[in-house]
Amino acid sequence: MRPPPEGAFAAALRRRDPGALATIVGAAVVPSSALVPRPWGGHAIARHQGRVGGGDGPIGESFELAAAPSDPEAAAHASTVMLEGGDIMPLSDLLHACPALLGDAHILAFGHAMPLLPKLLDVQSLLSVQAHPPGSPELYVVIDAEPGATMHLGLREDTDPVALAAELRHGVALQTQIAAFIGDRPPLAAAVTAWLLGDPEAPPDPTIASACAPMLPALVDLRRIGQDVLGRMHTIGLGPGTVVHNCVAAPDGGPGGATLHALGNAQGRAVLALEIRRVGPTLRAWDHGRLPIRALDIAAAIAGVPMTASRRDAFVLAEDDRDLAIDSGAFTAERLRVGPAAIARDGRGRPEFVHVCTGTALLVGGRQSTTLHAGQSALVPAGWASWGLRTESTASVVIASVAPTPTALAARTRSLRRVRELVACSEGPRDILAIANGGDGPVVAERLLAVRHDLFRRDDDTRIVVHEELTRRGQLLGMIDAVRGWTPQHADGVALGIMLPGQGTRLSPVTQRLHGIKPFVPMPIRTASDASWMSAGTASLHSWVLIARALQDAGFRGIAWKWGDEPQLPSAAITELALDLSAVDAVRFGKRSAITEDLARNKEWLLQGADGRLVAQLRRRDAAALCVRLAAEGRGVRPLVHIGSPALSYRFMDALVAEFGDQTGWLDIDGYLFEALTHDEAQWQAECARDAGLRTVLVGCPDFYARARAVRARLEDGRGAPLAMVVVDCGADTWWGDMGQLGPARDAFARLADPGEAGEFARRLAAIDDVVPDRFGNRVVGSSIPGDGSVRDAVVIDSWIGEGSEFTGAVVLDSVLGVARLGRGAVVMGSTVAHLVAGEHAWVALAVAEHLDVADFGVHTTMPGDPQRGDAGLEQWAFDTRADPSTAEHWTAAVGANPTSFRDKATQMRQRERTAAEIEADLNAHHAGPLAARIRGRTGG
Repeated sequence: MRPPPEGAFAAALRRRDPGALATIVGAAVVPSSALVPRPWGGHAIARHQGRVGGGDGPIGESFELAAAPSDPEAAAHASTVMLEGGDIMPLSDLLHACPALLGDAHILAFGHAMPLLPKLLDVQSLLSVQAHPPGSPELYVVIDAEPGATMHLGLREDTDPVALAAELRHGVALQTQIAAFIGDRPPLAAAVTAWLLGDPEAPPDPTIASACAPMLPALVDLRRIGQDVLGRMHTIGLGPGTVVHNCVAAPDGGPGGATLHALGNAQGRAVLALEIRRVGPTLRAWDHGRLPIRALDIAAAIAGVPMTASRRDAFVLAEDDRDLAIDSGAFTAERLRVGPAAIARDGRGRPEFVHVCTGTALLVGGRQSTTLHAGQSALVPAGWASWGLRTESTASVVIASVAPTPTALAARTRSLRRVRELVACSEGPRDILAIANGGDGPVVAERLLAVRHDLFRRDDDTRIVVHEELTRRGQLLGMIDAVRGWTPQHADGVALGIMLPGQGTRLSPVTQRLHGIKPFVPMPIRTASDASWMSAGTASLHSWVLIARALQDAGFRGIAWKWGDEPQLPSAAITELALDLSAVDAVRFGKRSAITEDLARNKEWLLQGADGRLVAQLRRRDAAALCVRLAAEGRGVRPLVHIGSPALSYRFMDALVAEFGDQTGWLDIDGYLFEALTHDEAQWQAECARDAGLRTVLVGCPDFYARARAVRARLEDGRGAPLAMVVVDCGADTWWGDMGQLGPARDAFARLADPGEAGEFARRLAAIDDVVPDRFGNRVVGSSIPGDGSVRDAVVIDSWIGEGSEFTGAVVLDSVLGVARLGRGAVVMGSTVAHLVAGEHAWVALAVAEHLDVADFGVHTTMPGDPQRGDAGLEQWAFDTRADPSTAEHWTAAVGANPTSFRDKATQMRQRERTAAEIEADLNAHHAGPLAARIRGRTGG
């Protein structure tokens, strides 16, 4: 049955009608409370909120403000809001529709989600021993409590984490044995659980002793473990008005977070409390043997908290109802006593959560005052300049908010915005030098020229030169060949250079469908909602506009090179670096990261001195060897993960041409050039002995080290100063787009439907972050989709999807689909299919077919047949995105039902008798276009 249409006011909000938005921000938002049954709960929340008929079962939690779709707990108990006309809208949708509720700073840092997760707790028995990830402290404001009520919090004594984890795992093994013995006997399981959670001195009742006689030793041992764990922790008495701040320093020196805690007590003395914390997982370390068994996160819970003794009084902020305020680092909170004299507050430019613990309060602000009774909550809009509280008697109120602290999302977004500003103001580079495969020059030049006003400068004052690499020569020699006959038109600035050669074998069959030009693989990145999508190559160049400008402003003159097709956006304020690069020969780029075994073995490392200079570049090795080498440099040297491309001064380029210009074969810059420039003779010889890859390079160029040192000498003699090489730290949260393999390339599109921070930034890259989800959670732009709710939580852009389609969490771009059944995480782009079935995480790229069935994790595309084989029709090609199509077994033989091998198809698609544009026009005119017309006509579109 088709759901009834959404009301006029809700529809107006979703299209951001100014009148509807003004109505919403004119009053505090009062969300619904989501009541959650818990076995340890009771009926206190219903009484506190004045609910009638709150249900027969025990309620443990009331989610007061849950508007973070990416958090499983918040999403499961999402808040809603009653609108004019009786419509009910998810609070998360309302926050997206009405940005003024959140404010610009909040949206920059967190997107349209609310990271705060306040809730009421009705604790009637003992909860699990748990923790939260680092940076997630908690505040408990006790509203009511029975005499003698307690909780367990923090360690009383230093504890060996290894021994504690072993003890808890032993307990899980005992619990598993007991559960298997009891089997499907719920009453017995409940009785055993009650005994384990109850009075630690009480023996098992006769029923348990009789029914579980063989398990009694295990039961006794299991309860002993629980008593031991609780005995290590502080017991904190709770009464009405008690405020407990669960916040301790993180083991790694990061932001403070919650330590081990267990609400409730074995005596069953009840507590009603308001909990303030941010969204995030709960990590159970111990569940007291409770049946049925719940999953534990022993290792994660213990790893994220200090295992040293804490002071009990450090947690208790108040034991009465006095006013107080805290800043936990993750949120701020205040408890205020409100009386007849109004409390006036200045707006903070961010949304504030208000909860009335006792009494009744009038919230005054905006165009309409709001009366809040005990147990009710409200959200004060960020845009209010001032507001206040008052009451005719007395009330106790808690106010909490999340400050827009620095986040990776905000840092990356600032870089993205700065790139777009540079282009819009025509402050991007005036010279582009692209190196392409032989035969690709004209099409690469055509593509870059067509979009240069979006990529570089609005005034189109950018000269683009494409150098064809007829024989693959590697980064170093290919770059020398390109610059040998090239002169920048603006030598007083910084040019952008990019190397685009490569077969793209790991992206087969998509690369073949793109006429053998790997950098043409589309990316969901554009400068505005009405701009065209970028390819991986153009996105890579576009992202480096920021780097080029920062270098130029710092006085550098040369070429900022970009290897391949991986766009990067720094999280550091790169244009605000106080650097003088006017006398610098080369710049390398890295990012801060802990030294892990994976990174040590798979990435180069840049050792940065205290003055920012490059002390040494180190090739890949195990983490222990890297740490030894780093220690040898002494204090003041910082390791950064090398993120790729260098910037080389024009003088540096001239020196490379002079010293390596006669070299034949293949040489990479990222292979060993900077190692040779930064290692003395002894260090170089040690590297030769250690690194087999280096020895291979020396076979083709035995005097490699001598040539590199000659480059250095030439630069130093010419300027009369030592070689100057600088490392720029792009920031630990630098965004790095990866389109080099099938899985990551598909993920780049699938991320558009991700509700979390990664999805928020992906939508900013795609310029759809302002698109408000429809009532079924879809972000729809320029498209037609079924309106019956059969499509949910999807992203659909510039597409047409027929009735009878059904999917959740998929992404469809630039496609016409008759009937589509798509799995979660599936991506369909540039395709025309009458009947499409695609499994989870499938990728349907540029496909044309009447019927198509794509397996989970499959990739499918359509290519023109090979005229030399007498095939003038279409060919359907498929592969598994979890496998590597570049291996010999996949590259040289026909895989599955594919017509031939990837290698043979690559040869056909790289033939240039007809241009790529002509082939695409023919595909559309004879196949995709007519099929799209039939699909629309067949379904009444």
